[in-house]
Amino acid sequence: MFGEMSLIGLFLASPTMIVLAICSIITVGYTVERLLYFQTTRSDSRRFMNELSNQMKSGNPRNALDFCNRSKSPVARVMAQGIMHVGRTRDELQQRLDTAIDLETVEMERHLGVLGTMSNIAPLLGLFGTVVGIIRAFADIARTGSGGGAVVAMGVSEALLTTAAGIVVAVIATVAFNFFVRQIRTRTAQLEDAREAYFTIWHQFNKRARQATGAAPAPGARPAAQPKSARQDDPLAAVLS
Repeated sequence: MFGEMSLIGLFLASPTMIVLAICSIITVGYTVERLLYFQTTRSDSRRFMNELSNQMKSGNPRNALDFCNRSKSPVARVMAQGIMHVGRTRDELQQRLDTAIDLETVEMERHLGVLGTMSNIAPLLGLFGTVVGIIRAFADIARTGSGGGAVVAMGVSEALLTTAAGIVVAVIATVAFNFFVRQIRTRTAQLEDAREAYFTIWHQFNKRARQATGAAPAPGARPAAQPKSARQDDPLAAVLS
């Protein structure tokens, strides 16, 4: 109860409260969805890269690719792109890895715009509801011809509830938004660190491959071209043949 008006009566009397209730549901829903995403995709990137290095040392990139596909973490998806293009030059490989990191960043930022919008508009919606409520309260006093401090205070208190509701929604949205931004920055840094670690693994893999074949191509040279159909059907064909 709020004074002489119940919560249901307040929602019925103020359409702004209905809008704020919808905003709160959206805010909580997307916050929970992002929490579940970051929880289910959490991984130890350094431990993953150590295991990937061991897989690549076996000399069969397909085993390393299978290892990446078994994991659902962002670093595994990025490294899978690196393994699928292990036979390319460093510049081409870096472009592929950078693109994969960008795609993972976009996925991590999904729905963050909604939370940012809610943190900005919720207080404004609350203020709008308060202004409308105060106008309505004074209009009722003018129409009935009766008033007094108690009546005015009751109308203003009911109107101010929308501002309070808007602030609550904005606080939840702002805290969630800042938390997820921090998570994204941390994971992006981990992906970039994993990318640099992969280049070390890639150099070691190419060195062992040259030693095994007795070839010594010039630095940065591309491997011998494979038939177009083979490159399209299986990006690892050039390495595993």
